[in-house]
Amino acid sequence: MIVTDDAILIRWAIFSLMLTSATTIYGGSWTRQTRLFRRPNKSTHSLTSALYMRGGGERDNGGDNAMRELRKEWSKDFPATPSISWPVATDMVLRDDSTPSTLGDVGNHFNHEIDRPTKAIIVMDGFSPYHGQYLSHAARYIYGAAVIHVLSDFITRYLYQVQDQTDHLTSRLPDLDKRSDVDVWSSLLPSSMEICGIYCESDSGLEDAERLGLALGLYPHCHDGLNSARRDKFLMNQMVSEVGGLDVVKQKSCRTLDEAEEFARELGLNEDGGGESSSPLVVVKPLRGVASDDVHLCSNFTTLRKAFSKIINSSVFGSPIAAKHEQVLVEEFALGVEYAVDVVCRDGERKVAALWRYDKRAVNGAPFVYFGTELISADKEGVETAVCNYVFDALEALGVRWGLSHVEVIATSQETGKIRIRLVEVNCRQHNTDFIPLTNACVGYNALDLTLAAYLDVNSINKHSQALHWDSIPKLPTTNACAAIVHFVSLVEGNITRIRFDILQEISDLPSVMDVHIYPQFMEVGKPIQKTIDIRTDTGWAHLLNNDEEEFRRDYARLIELMTYVFETS
Repeated sequence: MIVTDDAILIRWAIFSLMLTSATTIYGGSWTRQTRLFRRPNKSTHSLTSALYMRGGGERDNGGDNAMRELRKEWSKDFPATPSISWPVATDMVLRDDSTPSTLGDVGNHFNHEIDRPTKAIIVMDGFSPYHGQYLSHAARYIYGAAVIHVLSDFITRYLYQVQDQTDHLTSRLPDLDKRSDVDVWSSLLPSSMEICGIYCESDSGLEDAERLGLALGLYPHCHDGLNSARRDKFLMNQMVSEVGGLDVVKQKSCRTLDEAEEFARELGLNEDGGGESSSPLVVVKPLRGVASDDVHLCSNFTTLRKAFSKIINSSVFGSPIAAKHEQVLVEEFALGVEYAVDVVCRDGERKVAALWRYDKRAVNGAPFVYFGTELISADKEGVETAVCNYVFDALEALGVRWGLSHVEVIATSQETGKIRIRLVEVNCRQHNTDFIPLTNACVGYNALDLTLAAYLDVNSINKHSQALHWDSIPKLPTTNACAAIVHFVSLVEGNITRIRFDILQEISDLPSVMDVHIYPQFMEVGKPIQKTIDIRTDTGWAHLLNNDEEEFRRDYARLIELMTYVFETS
């Protein structure tokens, strides 16, 4: 049985309600929008094996016994089958006043007699309305392609064991360790259907997406194979350095605290209570992580020991086999400005969809708290171009030749006047924020539409006026306005005694503010709130957009000042 048309999208919407939501203040009305956080799963440790993984397996199957038993249980009543959403023929285009975040208003006239397409894209864990669901709608409405929806092992198991759901089980992956299961699943696809690529929204599904592509024979013509160095931060830096010849931070993957302390001494870390304020710092973090989660900046051995103890043997969120962190990554601290580059690749040709500059600050005892993410032009000679070129080379070293990546780097100004660029991490998925309204307004397109152009840019199907054509998009984008996302940081903790709606209104009235989101758990007096220490503990966000740079900078500074007074606590 194949699930078709909009049924799967309805189910996806139901699943997304299980995840954390956000409340929006926009135009005087309150609406709801899903907010998703994705975290990683398991990986291995050796450059040789990482290189081998491009065409081979990655998983430690010894930890998969529980998952095998679940698959046996599910296969009796819920066999894994492709869930296909067919393209929609329409004579309509987006209304001029439609919201760029969704494609719900695209076309009201459906032609159910259209021929089944030869083009399709697989979407894994496509929950978010402004990520996976947006891409799915665009593929169907704009590019005339079918969408095959699948769930990663982690999401499948989470919905079954934690949420007590079963409706989703047929949309799970086939058992990728069994060729017969993959063949049965594939046989249910129309014989004329050509799978042109895989898009995975979640961090927890990235390994599954790579394994699925190999199992379906997509590597290398529209797929990058399997490489654990794209998820393991130690292997990532090692491969970027040894294969790509790029500058990276000094690092060591440590199994014991003694190893971590020894390497920290090599980096010049101070003994407890001593040293100058300008002495070296070290970063301690998991080998797998996302959004500065459990990333610690250590100034002495006391803080290093606390950080190591917190990470070692902690659970790796997103692992379908309940993996634990058996090693901890210790790195030198790279001081500088952090940039994020959204890149789309098409058979090794790379184009920047957006360049972002982070505003991270030390606050509430945490070293790297997001305050803002500013969209900037990528085609300026200097640090912007150098950052993009470094990212292109890093992706080449990791064998990323297809699809969307979100890459973060640090740029450090040296006394010689040169800029030193080093890798923070490569994420083979989208930027985890609602970036589409800002990039559409400032650049003219967005990373998800460019991803579809990379996979589906064939003249025979690109007939819609809003379809992007790969060859028409520049290598580096130019922005035509100032834009940023401001992340609301809480400086208070306790139970909320007052919500300052007057301050929220003042924020909304700033000329540059286009959209404001406050998460619903903070919109009721008496609810608990904590000090913001990472992206998961912020209280909301706002979109800023303005052609006047001076006014934009003034509004940005004022918003950051105001956001700290939104909540009062007991």
